[in-house]
Amino acid sequence: MDFGLVSLALVAGMAVVMEIIDSGLGMMYGTLLSPILILMGYDPKLVVPAILISQALGGAAGSIGHHLRKNSDFSGLTRDMKISLAIIIPGIAACILGAYIGQLIPKFYMKLYIGVLVVIMGWLCLKPVYYDFTWKKMWGIGLLSGFNKALSGGGFGPVTSTGKILGGVDPKVSVGTTTLAEVPICLISFVTWLILGGKISWAFPAALCAGALIGGYIGPILTARMNTGKLKMIVGFLAVLSGAWLLADLFPGLGMG
Repeated sequence: MDFGLVSLALVAGMAVVMEIIDSGLGMMYGTLLSPILILMGYDPKLVVPAILISQALGGAAGSIGHHLRKNSDFSGLTRDMKISLAIIIPGIAACILGAYIGQLIPKFYMKLYIGVLVVIMGWLCLKPVYYDFTWKKMWGIGLLSGFNKALSGGGFGPVTSTGKILGGVDPKVSVGTTTLAEVPICLISFVTWLILGGKISWAFPAALCAGALIGGYIGPILTARMNTGKLKMIVGFLAVLSGAWLLADLFPGLGMG
């Protein structure tokens, strides 16, 4: 597929906006950008690996920004770093399982599963049912979110961000640790995609990567300036919105899509 300069510039601009939201609020980059690009006519087999590698780079930039602006502390084996590792380590294992299962079940049921789960998580963030923080529960969130990412390409941020907030993690810390956890999860998913025969056209992911890096720089600035209470509500609202987007794509006859 040929990509003109105008279309690549548009794609890069969309990546900037989505990564600002993703690194600033902990979700939305892959969940919304993937279906938007596919609806624009881009081949899903080109979109998925491009989303994964660009989100990894944007997440790396965002993680540095969150640390520098003190949204999260990654200066060693801190509590924030341990929270990230509790998502990363089981998440990587779940990526492999999710990629395998993703080859066996219809795409409809994958999207249905993710859509319903994310709506529930977002609603719980808006109307919270809190639970006591434990490391085992953080590992459970890592397993679930990593599985979701490899299974469907989305659903990572909404589950991890809202799940940690419900466990009493400060919203800013939740966003920062989610941004860091996305980096290895997306890289592993990208490599797995290529191993399974995924296509790549480098001009397309290069445009997304450029936009994601810019957005990853700006997002943490917004997080640092936000009130944590308002941030929690925004995260919950966007989780419901992203889940509804997936369900609308499945059931356009309901008047949502």
